Amino acid sequence: ASSADAEASGNQLSTFNGCFVPCLLTILGAVLFLRLGFAVGMMGMWGSLAILVFSEMVSCITITSFSAIVSNGHMEGGGAYFIISRNLGPAFGGASGLLFWITYCLNATFNVVAFVDVIADTYIPTDSPLNSSGRWFRVALASGSLLPLLAVAYIGAGSFAKVNAIVFAGLATSCVVVAGSLFFAQEGYQLPGGSHHTFSPFNMETLHDNLWPQPVVSDQCAHAGAFGMGRAEGNVCTLQLVFSVIFPAVVGMMEGLNLSGDLKRPGRSIPLGTFSAVLVAFCIYAVLIVGQAGTMSREALQENMNVLQQSTVGGGFFVVMGVVTACLSTVLGSLFGAARILQAMARDQLFPGLAWLGYGSPKGDEPRPAILLSYLLAQASLFLGNLDDIAPLLTNFFLLTYCFTDLACVLLELSRAPNFRPTFRIYSWQTSLLNSVLVVMVMFYLSWTYAVCAIAAVLLVYLYLACRFKSNSEWTSIGQAFTFRWGRDNMLAMHTYKADPKLWRPCLLMLAPFKRLTLDPSYSSLIEFLSVLSKTGLLIVGQAAIGDHLPAAVGRSDVIGWESSGHDSPRRSARREFRKAVPNFAGFVQISCAPTGRLACYNLVLSAGLGTMVPDCIVVPLLTEFEANPELESQPGVAFRPPVACAEEFVQVLYDTLNLRKNLLLAANFQGDRGTAWTEQASIDLWVPWDFIRLLCSQGTGDEEHNVCDSRKHVQMLAHLSLILQLGHLASSQMAPQQHVRLLTAAPQGSSKSDALILPAEQLLHHWLRWARIRHGEIRVVTHGDLPPHDDVGEAEDVFAEPLAAEASALGCTRQLNQHMRKHSSSAAVLLVLLPSLVEISTGAPRALAQHLCDLVTDLPPTLLVWNGQGAQVISSNI
Repeated sequence: ASSADAEASGNQLSTFNGCFVPCLLTILGAVLFLRLGFAVGMMGMWGSLAILVFSEMVSCITITSFSAIVSNGHMEGGGAYFIISRNLGPAFGGASGLLFWITYCLNATFNVVAFVDVIADTYIPTDSPLNSSGRWFRVALASGSLLPLLAVAYIGAGSFAKVNAIVFAGLATSCVVVAGSLFFAQEGYQLPGGSHHTFSPFNMETLHDNLWPQPVVSDQCAHAGAFGMGRAEGNVCTLQLVFSVIFPAVVGMMEGLNLSGDLKRPGRSIPLGTFSAVLVAFCIYAVLIVGQAGTMSREALQENMNVLQQSTVGGGFFVVMGVVTACLSTVLGSLFGAARILQAMARDQLFPGLAWLGYGSPKGDEPRPAILLSYLLAQASLFLGNLDDIAPLLTNFFLLTYCFTDLACVLLELSRAPNFRPTFRIYSWQTSLLNSVLVVMVMFYLSWTYAVCAIAAVLLVYLYLACRFKSNSEWTSIGQAFTFRWGRDNMLAMHTYKADPKLWRPCLLMLAPFKRLTLDPSYSSLIEFLSVLSKTGLLIVGQAAIGDHLPAAVGRSDVIGWESSGHDSPRRSARREFRKAVPNFAGFVQISCAPTGRLACYNLVLSAGLGTMVPDCIVVPLLTEFEANPELESQPGVAFRPPVACAEEFVQVLYDTLNLRKNLLLAANFQGDRGTAWTEQASIDLWVPWDFIRLLCSQGTGDEEHNVCDSRKHVQMLAHLSLILQLGHLASSQMAPQQHVRLLTAAPQGSSKSDALILPAEQLLHHWLRWARIRHGEIRVVTHGDLPPHDDVGEAEDVFAEPLAAEASALGCTRQLNQHMRKHSSSAAVLLVLLPSLVEISTGAPRALAQHLCDLVTDLPPTLLVWNGQGAQVISSNI
């Protein structure tokens, strides 16, 4: 992912100012002073402590997760977003980051409203004209309070730390005074609200009365309830309702993480500062729980939300000061955290049009545009009125971020990536996984409706970003590590499996010269067709680099036309080139270096693939007539050709392929207009030699399938037939729209429909289509032509021992076969032709063979000449 264009000098906050204080101020919120007594009244001391322990357990496990990650390397700004995006990918990171930013902005709104409500309710009389003016007075007061906090955030982290120090001193003073008032009071007194509402010095009797849960019907539930619970008056204040009040308030421990880019040593400060803040906050919450349980009557705690304010020294001033400092510090921290998350997302260019928000000031890298936008969202939310309906949704966004953070740690550990070795070692993937499950369970426990809405919102943003970054290879995620691990394990497991024809799938290796595809687009159509053919199998494009000093030549554009691409390997760059030229390319690239084209091709055939995923079909571009010309074949710039220098070397490559027991596919006519028209035609034509028909008909076919399949005499021929039928089926079924298959053969000269072999030949062609289970296939026996007859069946039997050989008399038949194919298959999408019946030729005439093959495919549609060099069937009727 991209970072800022110009690096700005970051802040150097310490553990105390940059992590401990912001975390502690966020956790010690208004709930500490306004709702904790209510929880004790309903759930008792033990129930309240249990909620506190569970909540802090969730917090601590999440802290161990992100502490392990931040201590594993260099941590930049963005906090939780940075962790999630760098490990789970941009889609998860952007989904959680965007909603996290919105949550922080609205959290600032909620806390500034709470601050105004406390000030107005405490110091402005109920009958004051200010209160009678409606909500706009409080909106104006909240807006006026938000402006100076914006100024502090805009100036930078230095002013933030200074203001936080003052706020921290005020909050600490409030906590000390309140705790002292509870534990060191010398006399009791009556509290407003009824005769049973009493305060007494801390004693075991009152503590004993408040130990256990005692939920009752209370009108205070309507004021305290969150997640839509308790609003209807007359409901019992259940554990679910009390939990919904306390749990979200005590798990705000990511404030220090959000300032990761401003810390001097984030890998050390975040774990130490966050754990210390959570521990101190836990002690303060526990002290106030025990203090209120031991001093106040159950009725006062259950029915009076202001009981703490009414029972402390100073007439409640220190409680109000605690609420004010907690709210203002949370607003300030929310603006700071939101801006840094937005800045990090803008620098990663997750969403279009947000690049300007990635700006950071030269000193401190302060995200000032992001701060202004975050302020505007918080300010606009003030005018919306009551936001209680969306508050639970924001809590769920926080919880989902905790869940993703835990999952990032789990996946990093399970991936066994060697570079994941954090210096913070107090974590385990088991606890992080359990915690992520607990967080989701808590979401549904609080409200399944809000949980589903939160998950749906995250899912929508995730799907958008997943589509946006689908083809972006610049991002890395933990999925790559798991893909490698699963791929390795599966490759090792495949060694234990026995090869079976019924599980055969095409594994293709195409041999091509080593050059950039953008400079030589003649291969594009062939690669596109092979990608279609190998959708269920494997495609490797093998590039043969030929020349001296090859290790250096591969990376030098002045030697073989290769343009350097930074740190990319030639193989990676070549694959990117193929993807540009062929958008549907789904394969791999392999490069071989050798002094000659034959050796380079030989190395590719030997080394391509991995484990049992090795190519069994070698695709070789056919030398055309132009290239076979001895005067022109050595000229550079020929568009579509194999990676060889001459016809002799070309024939040697073919022999090498068959000697290595590989199936051979010679590709022709895929370049130019003919090559691009194959997707527009309606049929796949398969041509088989008449020798096959004559030999099989002379042996008798029988009516049952096994009479053909099990005959040893026909094994070799069926191997050839099975390969061409299988490839024809794959080509037709994988194309869109699906095309039908035609199986054709050409009878010899002088044949007619009344000949004795014509009807058996048609039956045999039908039989092969049924055996291959090709539906909607057509057959045709071409009877008018001038192919010379073969009188000796025995000669036809010998041709299968060596396909790439021919006597001079056999070379002359190809032009007549070519005429048949031009006449009857001119409109086919692709022709698949079994190599003609050839007998051995001398090694001194390779140019004649090259010319012979060239004559065979002249003026045809895209054509593959097929020969089964493995001698094994690739179609099976076994169940």
